[in-house]
Amino acid sequence: MGLSNNVRLRFGVGEPGRFISHLDILRLMGRAIRRAQLPIAYSQGFSPTPKLAFASTLPVGVTSEAEYVDLQLQTSLDCETVKSRLNAVLPDGFQILEAAALPVKYPALMSLITTACYQIRTLGEVSDLEPRITDLLAKDVLMVSVKRKQKEQQANIRSLIDKMAYDALNQQIELQCASGVKANLRPMDLLPLLGLELRDVLIHRTALLIKAEADQLLTPFDVLKG
Repeated sequence: MGLSNNVRLRFGVGEPGRFISHLDILRLMGRAIRRAQLPIAYSQGFSPTPKLAFASTLPVGVTSEAEYVDLQLQTSLDCETVKSRLNAVLPDGFQILEAAALPVKYPALMSLITTACYQIRTLGEVSDLEPRITDLLAKDVLMVSVKRKQKEQQANIRSLIDKMAYDALNQQIELQCASGVKANLRPMDLLPLLGLELRDVLIHRTALLIKAEADQLLTPFDVLKG
């Protein structure tokens, strides 16, 4: 991995952490960095804050194996050292899975992410999910009610769904959809169209991806290669 002042981390959020808000995850990571005695850099001004930037907001109630955060350090550290120190102090439900050095200059993670992948596992037997999905994907307009900034509004989400299929063996829906600052679909907003409620499923984020040339999908670590 090598020494670096800038480190990209992939971390997981397990069952104990799935009802923690994004703001609380940010605070939790900041506390873990201090407890791990990492030489984190701070912003200037009257209220200095640690220089860490997340790729995306994880919806409350969702577990994940694909959360990313970039750290800026005051001094260089080996990436594996950063990973092991954080894992020693993070609470149950959070684990650093991968670490990589960043170049001196790099684009903000949040500006890169375009796509997310989810597994939506049903908690009981649900009949006719496969034909329901086929029917939905055949439509040009899929209107749902979404809540944004405390306001309810109607939105057509059809263009935000890249792929969706039902895995009957594992009783789960595989979803690939838009995610990022330009366009974003929360998987729970899709549930009413499938006749499901949040209490009927467990949602797990398996990937955050970046669309490159020819619609090739890259991970936030793939873009560091080459």
